[in-house]
Parts: sequence; structure tokens; C-alpha cells
Amino acid sequence: MSASTWGGSDSYADDTYPVTLLTMLLKQMMQRFGAQGACIALHDETIGQMRTQVHIRFKRARAAAEKAVVTERALSPRVTAQLEMGDQETQMMASLPGIGYKRISSSSVDDIEYVSPQESDLFPVGTSYPLGQDLIGYFWSKNEVHVMRHEDYVTLLRANQPPLHLDMVPEHYLMVPVRESTLVDEMRGHKRSAAVLGVIVLYYVNGSPSRSRIESWKNDALQYTERIALYIQNDLLQRRQRRTSEYLQLLQDISSAFPTSVKLSDLVENIYQFSSRVVDVSGMLLTIYDRDLDRLYDIFAIINGVRIEGLGEQPTVRLKTERPVWWQVTQQEKRTLLFSPAQELEKSLAYQELLTGVWGDQRQAESFLLLPMKMFNRVIGTICLSSQRPDAYQHEEIQVLEAMAQIVTVSIENTKLYERDRAILHEARQREAQLAAINSALQAINSTLNVTELLNNLVEAVANITKVDLCAFFEPTPSREELVAHALFGRPSVNMMDDGSGLPEPAPPPRKGEPDKFVNLISLPFKDTFLEHMVDEGFFYLDSSKIDKLASKSNEGGMIFLREMGFEHILMVPMTYQTEFIGFLAVPTPKGNRYFRPKDVVTVLAICAQGASAIRNAHLFEQREDAYAALERMNKLKDEFLVTASHELRTPLTPIIGYSSQLKRQSARATPATVLRFATKISVAAQQLSDLVANITEAAHIGPIDRIMDLHIEPVQVLAATEIAINMLTHNSEHAINVNVTPDVWLLGDAPRTRQVLTNLLENATKYSPPGTSVEVSATVVPLSAVEPLMTEDQADPTLLIDTGDIPVVLIRVKDQGEGILPDDQLKIFEKFVRATRSLTTPVRGSGLGLYICRRYVEAMGGKIWLEQSIANEGSTFSFYLPQVLAPVDTIE
Repeated sequence: MSASTWGGSDSYADDTYPVTLLTMLLKQMMQRFGAQGACIALHDETIGQMRTQVHIRFKRARAAAEKAVVTERALSPRVTAQLEMGDQETQMMASLPGIGYKRISSSSVDDIEYVSPQESDLFPVGTSYPLGQDLIGYFWSKNEVHVMRHEDYVTLLRANQPPLHLDMVPEHYLMVPVRESTLVDEMRGHKRSAAVLGVIVLYYVNGSPSRSRIESWKNDALQYTERIALYIQNDLLQRRQRRTSEYLQLLQDISSAFPTSVKLSDLVENIYQFSSRVVDVSGMLLTIYDRDLDRLYDIFAIINGVRIEGLGEQPTVRLKTERPVWWQVTQQEKRTLLFSPAQELEKSLAYQELLTGVWGDQRQAESFLLLPMKMFNRVIGTICLSSQRPDAYQHEEIQVLEAMAQIVTVSIENTKLYERDRAILHEARQREAQLAAINSALQAINSTLNVTELLNNLVEAVANITKVDLCAFFEPTPSREELVAHALFGRPSVNMMDDGSGLPEPAPPPRKGEPDKFVNLISLPFKDTFLEHMVDEGFFYLDSSKIDKLASKSNEGGMIFLREMGFEHILMVPMTYQTEFIGFLAVPTPKGNRYFRPKDVVTVLAICAQGASAIRNAHLFEQREDAYAALERMNKLKDEFLVTASHELRTPLTPIIGYSSQLKRQSARATPATVLRFATKISVAAQQLSDLVANITEAAHIGPIDRIMDLHIEPVQVLAATEIAINMLTHNSEHAINVNVTPDVWLLGDAPRTRQVLTNLLENATKYSPPGTSVEVSATVVPLSAVEPLMTEDQADPTLLIDTGDIPVVLIRVKDQGEGILPDDQLKIFEKFVRATRSLTTPVRGSGLGLYICRRYVEAMGGKIWLEQSIANEGSTFSFYLPQVLAPVDTIE
């Protein structure tokens, strides 16, 4: 069946006909001979059959058939209504003898319709008919004008076949052969029988002219088809001319590929593309003979139109003794071979070796062609083609393919010469580039004293020199229990973070001098493993079994690194400085290679020897810098503490001393009200002094960050903790505190510490907010993944979801309407003895320890605290979260 859109043109190889022009010719003939419908089938040279091109009918024919109205139309002696067509078709039609042409509007086609196979089984467009088959094939074999009734057609030609699906049943058929014009041959005195170019079928429905009248039109119809034959022959000549021009252009293109493209893979692709454009190719095999190695290589194959992948990289190799028939045909006979394996069984058996192999079994192919690739008297290979079409390879096409094979043979021979020269030049350039890379690597390694940047330069340099996609450096932990990845280089084609967890894409990697948290997640076991006993080796390889053994004992990051990356072998280079073990350099081998070349290993060892000394120097420099920075920080903190403590202690002591002196001087005359007022002032100041001392004591008790705190973790009701914290405030008289917490919200933490965190946050909110403003406390239960985007950069942890999962947490916010915190102070306010710059100018005093204590408590209980938002003169929002827990059963009851 035709795959074209109705009204458009069909395409079968190069044999295409303008549908609009064929439609116009059929319509003229229908009008001339009073038919209601018509079809035209033209000979398809590629398959040797008649193929239906167009099937049309008058729209009124269906109505006439349904109503059975007998209406005989007056016959028009000449048709002036033409179909709309392109300029090229117009010129072609105008040149045909006996056909007048005048362009009219497209409305002239409104009275016809194209008949689709869905509407009728009669002459479906695109159907091919062998000689003698069905109505078209039968009268093709008869080669004469004939009239047949529909009943006779069904009885004689469709016996024992399924009934036709027809939306209208014809009464008579008028079949007219389209014969080749032999006028030129007759003028030259050469008489020959005219070939049949096609068959036109006119059919008549109820109410059509009588059979006798139709019989009288035979001669006129035959003469009329002579005009159509002239057009078809003219069109065939034009297409053959175009095809010849295309062949010449293709040959020119493939010959111009050298020397701009001398890759053998490109030449092979050109051979296939060229062959498939010239002839039908269902199977193809390209074999090359290497004289130096005396081997046959099958480098390209097609089976049923499907390319065999990988032959270019790993061709099938055979000795010439294994292919005696090929050797006989190509090296001794040196001839082109053409036959039909399906029809010529003796040849198919004799040449069975050529018809089988890497390109499948071609013994059932209708056509087979072998072209030797000759240069002078030397054959360097063959091109074998097969097709499922009979007579697929004609003499004209074979000549074109032989010319192509000759051009390609010259190109392949020249390619070999080019490749040899290029290989020599490439090797020289590689040596030069390798020396430059080694020099550049050593310069990069020794140009910095930053350990992280130095190691990143090292792994990148080694990866570039060895031409691998990935390289890593592992250093032992202080306890020497594990090896932790400190630096890792991976090219963009290597996806190091796709662990199948479905997490969002990671952020871009940090700069070379900054540690990468994701890389640090990769760790391998070291203590009591075979790696511990290999630190004194110069280098060694990890095979797949050792890799699996390490992966089974590694953490999640190490397991993903070793297993998901698909390593087959890893070169391990222990790096030591004198007797101190520094770490391992891990270099996975490229795919398919078990080991590196010896010269590459020597290069890596030389770089590692220099790198070990540089790493040791960088470590010493880093330790000195860290110690110096720690001393500077401790000195600064000492000064800040002395200034803050003296200032903050003086603030409550001043009213205590003042009011106590007043009481002492006025004791004799002071009234009870005055004594009470002075005592109250002294009491408030004493409470401030007590709070200050308590905070300092608490901070000292908490100690450094790495000290483990003694906590009692239990379910804590957030609402109760908030209410107790509010009652403990000393500055809440002039502020409205709004609590937006439901009783069913419980968290997992230490109850006293949780209340202390809330108290400190509320204390700060009321201290630094103007009187009359409000403070809001809220608590909601959300998944951890919803909290992470809200956190500040210093608190965000990309590994949090990996370690804990997306657990539910309680997010608590304390929002005030104060003057806000400056951006420069926002990251420092959680440190010891640090107060915001603006708070130093307010009458409210503090130790600068409240937020530090809050952070230590929250992190000890498994949560995070941060400044979520701060807007100048609008207020700040402090947030923290702790794991959510269900309310205890006894509480619910």
C-alpha cells in the first residue's frame, strides 16, 4: 500500500511521477470516454511490476451509483479544464502533442476525488501487480485494449479470493495499455515491438454508456494513451539524465574526500552511503586485505539494513587460507561477480563462503554483487552487496560502483601512507607534550603551600598525563583507621555524584584551594587491611576482587566510589616522606586496560616523589599557620572578653553601689517607699549581675565544641517549654508575646536546655525591640528537606539528608520587630562574647554569650540554629529545629 498522503506524490526509489499531472490526464480521459472512475499503473523498473500511481473518480459518481440514476453524459470532444500544477509540469504538458493546455483555478478539481484503500479495495494506490496477476497484471500480459464486465472480472480473475470491499460497484471496465513509442526507431528503419509502460483502467457504474458504445472507443482510447506514453518516456529520459548527473556528482564528492579526510572510518562510511544511494542495499560486507600482516579484515557489515556495530574497532580477522573462495575470486580471477543466490542454486553453493559470515546468511538474496577493490593489478579488498529485489544491480549502476571502488582503493592506499606519517608525528608531539605536562605539573605542585590546592593540582596533573577520566588522593585519618579522600579530579564525562538517591544535582565544586565536602565523604578502610601492608611498596594494582573487598568494608561514599564507577583496575602509589606515610594516589586504568604503560608509571612515580616533599612542606606550613591563627584568635578573644566583662560587670555594679550609698546616707530619714524603691533597683541590678555571671559560668561549663555534653534526651512538649520560657523573662512587661504553637507538637531533646534556648531567644527579642512591639513564637512540623533551603550557608550541610534521611522535624521561629542586625554581624553573633554592633550603643547590656549557648545546646541535641532573616528597622527571625517525636501515650490519655 502507498504510504503517501492522498493527493501527494508517492516515492519508490527514483521512479516518481507527478500525481497532479497524472490526475489531470486521467480526468481528461474520463471526460473524453464518459467514465466515472479511472486509475493508472506504471511499470516500476526496480521490482519489474506494475504499480498503481493514481486512482480517482467523479464525486457525483458515488451519488449516481447510490441512487441508480441512469444518466449518460454528453461526451466532450476536448477538455479545457486542467488541474492546477507547478511550472515545470506546465511546460512539460504544453510540449505534449495533441494536448491543449490552459491554466485555470484550482476549483476545477472540485468535481473529482482520490480513492483511498480504506474506501475501496479496487486498485489501491501503491499496490504492485506482477505480470498476469489481477485485472492490471492480466491485461498487461495481453497488451491490448479490452472491455470487461465486473462479474467476469470477479469470476475469472478473483476466484477463490476474499470478496472485494467496494463503496461503489463498477459495471464495466475499459483497459488500455500505455505502449512505448517506437516512432524514432521506425524513422531509423529499426522495427521492434513496443514495451508496455503502464495500464489505464476506466470503469463505469450504473447508468453508464452501453458496452457496445464502450467497445467503439477502443481505437480512440489507444491513440489517446500514445500522448501519455510520450510524457512518460520523456519523463524517464529526464530522470535517467538526472540520475547520471547524480552519479557523477557522487563520484566527484567521494574522490574529493582525499586528502581532506583520510580516516579509514570516513571512507568506509562514504562507501556505504554512496552504494545505498546508487542501488538497493539490504546487505553489505567490506573486506580489506593487509599485505603486511597477510590477514583479511571484515571492517564493515550490514544485515537486512541494520549496521553491525563495533567492526571498525574490532574487525573480524581471518587468514587467507580460511577464505579460499574469496582468495580465488579476488586475487587470482580478479573479477566482478554477479548472480542471484535465490535463483541460481549451483552458484549459491559454490560461493557459499562469500554469502555467509559476519554479514549473516545471504543465500536467499535475490541479487548478489562482488566488486574487487583494485589498484593497478593489486586487489586490496572487496565490496559485497546483496538485495532482496530481483535484478537489483544493472549494468549502468555496476559501472558507477566500479568507478567508486577504484577511487576508494586509491584513497585507502594513500590513507595508509598518511596514517604512518601522522603516527610518527603524533608520537613525537606526544613526547613533547608529556615533558611539558610533567614540567607544568611540578610547577603547579610546588607553586602553592595550600595543601588542598596542592593535592588538587597533583591529581589533575596525573590524570592529564595518564589520560584517564578520574584520579584521587587518599590520606589517613589521625587515628589511621581509614583513608579519606582529600582531592579528586573527574572529567565532565564522569558523573561522580549519581548515586541513585534521587537527590537534587549538587552545587558546582569549590575552588581548588577549598575543601570539597562531597569528596571528603569517600573513605576506605585502612587499619588491618592489605593496604596497611602495602605502604612500603613502590606501586601496586587493585584488581576487581580487591576492589570489591574494599567496597564491602567502606562507608557509603567509598562503596559508591569503588562500585558505581565501574573500575576494573586501579594503580595505587603510596606516597611517603622519609619514613612518614602521607597517603595513596589512586589512578583507575582506562576501560579495557589492565595496566598502564611502563613509561606512564615511571612518570607518575617521578611526580609523586616530588609531590610527597611538597605535601610535607605544605602540611608544616599549614600547621604553623593554624597555630599562629589560633594564638591570634585567643589573644583577640582575651582582649574582647576583658573589655566586655569589665564593661558589662560595671553596668549592674553602678546602680548597686549608687543605691546602697543612698540608703546608707539617707537611712535616718528615708521613708519605707524610698527604701523599697532603692531595694528594687538594687535587686534588678543584682539579678543582671547574677545572669551575667551565670552565662559566663555556663559557657565555661559547656567548654569547647568537641566536648560531649551530659544530656537527658526525652519527648518535650513545645507549648509547655515556650510558656515556661516566657514566665522566666525579665523584659516582657512592655511587649506582647504571641504564641502560635499547638499542644500536639512534641520534639526530642533535653527539656531544661530546650527551655533555656527559648528563654535566651525571647530575652534577646524583648531586649532589642522597641516598647509596645510584639514578639511571635511559632512551631511547625516539616520534613528536613523543607528546612535545608532556609538555613544559612554556614549551617547548611549537603550530607545531612544522606546521613539521617528526610525525617520530620519541629521548626521553631522567634520573630521580633527590633532594629535588625547588620549583614557583617549576622555570621558572628553565635560566637563567644560577640554582640551586634548596634547593640553596643543601646542601654541594654549583655555578655555576648546567649546565642553561643543556644547553638551549643541545639547542636548537642541533634539540631541546627540560624538567623533566618533580618531586615533593618523591621526585625529579625531566629530559627532552630530539633527532631520531631510523637506525644507520649500517657500524655495523650
